[in-house]
Amino acid sequence: MAIGDAAAAAGYPLVPDTGEEGRVRWGAREINRTRDIIAAVKALIPVGKSGFRTSSGISSGTGNPSGGADGDIYFKIIS
Repeated sequence: MAIGDAAAAAGYPLVPDTGEEGRVRWGAREINRTRDIIAAVKALIPVGKSGFRTSSGISSGTGNPSGGADGDIYFKIIS
């Protein structure tokens, strides 16, 4: 796979090799664009135990489960 193919397939912009947009003087702009992309991907990652449980469809409680979607996991706490 050529360099940049995975990024292009994922919809990320590529830095051109030639032309006005490929000039070295725009390097800082491209570094900041890369940081923006990393920040956007980082925001998609859940934070903490409750964030991971919620995003993966895991919940718990003392009552019977209601609602949810196929594939969700519910742990009923029995005392």
